[in-house]
Amino acid sequence: MTTTSNDVKRTALYDEHVRLGARMIPFGGFEMPVQYTSILREHDAVRHRAGLFDLSHMGQFILQGENVGAWADKLTVNNVATIKPLQARYNIFTNAEGGAHDDVIFYRLEGRWLLVVNASNAPKMWEHINAHLGDSGVKLTNLHGSNALIALQGPKSLEMLAPHTDVDIASLKYYFCAEGSVYGKHAVIARTGYTGEDGFELFVDGTDAAEIWSKLLADNRAAGLEPVGLGARDVLRLEAGMPLYGHEMTETITPIQAGMNWAVKLTKPEFLGKRALQAQSEGDTFARIAGIVMAGRTPARAGYKVFLGDREVGEVRSGSTAPSLQNQNVATVLVEKEAATPGTLLAVEIRGTRHDATVVSLPFYKRSS
Repeated sequence: MTTTSNDVKRTALYDEHVRLGARMIPFGGFEMPVQYTSILREHDAVRHRAGLFDLSHMGQFILQGENVGAWADKLTVNNVATIKPLQARYNIFTNAEGGAHDDVIFYRLEGRWLLVVNASNAPKMWEHINAHLGDSGVKLTNLHGSNALIALQGPKSLEMLAPHTDVDIASLKYYFCAEGSVYGKHAVIARTGYTGEDGFELFVDGTDAAEIWSKLLADNRAAGLEPVGLGARDVLRLEAGMPLYGHEMTETITPIQAGMNWAVKLTKPEFLGKRALQAQSEGDTFARIAGIVMAGRTPARAGYKVFLGDREVGEVRSGSTAPSLQNQNVATVLVEKEAATPGTLLAVEIRGTRHDATVVSLPFYKRSS
């Protein structure tokens, strides 16, 4: 990792992105590739072949100690202590009001836990975790920026990675991980991702990242592998109904409002934010995230107002044209309960004109196998 003069950091793969002609933008405190060729081309690669992502801007923390599971269960909504060795689990740290402090993934490795947090939330999460260590005996180590994260996503990802690793990735179940090597370099290989496709995430030392990245691309270009930037990644995750922190979840939008109820274990003993989430769940009158499909060709963007009849009922949180849905314009909206039922007709105000939209079930896209 390097730091530029204006304090925006660069991942270990920065030079590779520049060499590939990527358009770089600041994101989450790092200079990141938003696209290499076009969002449509990169999106198509992930849906039909495979795409390669640099996610090294994501925060990586190591937790060690006998009580990591029990300690983390007091700060998060999902179960941690029940995670099996070499299993991964999605989770959400909440604040006292039940708002989402960050959504994360825990990976239980041999003798330690890997915690991956959002890039923009990494400093906040580092402070939050340290403030709650107390006498838990949990040791925290920060690998943010020194470790790299490369994601290979798409229906051909298994056949593209398998020849270059000593891990039997074909037998690796979804949301499980293993330690081994890729091109002879140590890696934690997880069958996780953020695109709605099958794929793998490779946690490697930053000094090994460029070699692994360039070899994967060189060996699989002919089979259709493409480097993919943040632009296509956002469309892919939106189509797959996956929340983006800062959009579908925030410090004031709770996991229950975001539709992540499946991850909220209210049967757990007391955890930070539980009482607020329990009250919200039992009341069931809260505004919530829903999906909409626009009737016309005008895309809805974050912040646009949403109406039910003549009454304003919420706002757009994310919006894009969805190539996987015949280029329909889709969006997530945070709206009152009565406006969130699939089939409800809404309107989105775009530059002073209201455009029809219909509420649909999430996700917009689900892979066939």
